[in-house]
Amino acid sequence: MRPPVRCAMLILAVLVTAVSPPSARGQRPGANPDEQIVHEAQLIASGTRIDMFQHGVGADRALVAVAERALARMEELLGRKLDEATLGPRIRIYVSANTRVSHVWRGYRHPSDPRPFVFLNPRVADLAVSGANATYAHELAHLLTWRYRSHTLREGLADYLALQLHPRAAVGPNLYGSASPPAVPPEVEEYLGTTRPAPDAVISDAQFRRAYYYASYRFVRYLVGRAGMETFMKLYDAEDPGAEVSRLYGASLPELVAAAAK
Repeated sequence: MRPPVRCAMLILAVLVTAVSPPSARGQRPGANPDEQIVHEAQLIASGTRIDMFQHGVGADRALVAVAERALARMEELLGRKLDEATLGPRIRIYVSANTRVSHVWRGYRHPSDPRPFVFLNPRVADLAVSGANATYAHELAHLLTWRYRSHTLREGLADYLALQLHPRAAVGPNLYGSASPPAVPPEVEEYLGTTRPAPDAVISDAQFRRAYYYASYRFVRYLVGRAGMETFMKLYDAEDPGAEVSRLYGASLPELVAAAAK
């Protein structure tokens, strides 16, 4: 005698749940993938200020010590500490098989819901331990400077700090140590130092993304070299960096962008 249809469907649902991976079982339509990672990840190591989690993949616990040294060094370079009043005293690093592009919580929208969470692609996390890839430091830098008005200053500063720790390393879409820098089209330069939001092409066009991040880094490197980190951070914190730049640097924004490109 066959079981009733409803019973058969229930049995099938239980079997599907049993064989489905954890990331698929709890997924809700429209859910934030990062929430899923936070919910399912396993704590594997803790340091003085950083907790490390793995999700769907094994991760090297040595990254905790590497990240803690990087965090301390970047605080020295910036002359400011982690904003514990907003983010709390501890940072969480999640190494997840579901993370393709490394990022902080909510990515470009992080200031709307600031949390001390970094999500790393597994390969990026592996290469971080040897210093071959400094993307982990780029993302930690975003937590130290989470309030921002200019997206290009934000991304450029994160690359700058990461490369101070690991010169010639790969950071995000750029291989600073083993590849020629990308050509920077004029439409990318128009964003530098402004409060314009990142264009859609940063996500949809790989070549544009490389140029955008490289140009942002090159611009920040020039500004820090010209007047030091303290002056640069005044620009970074300004409500309208484009309007403040002339007072701080004695030149217009277009003049500074052109000088940085030389």
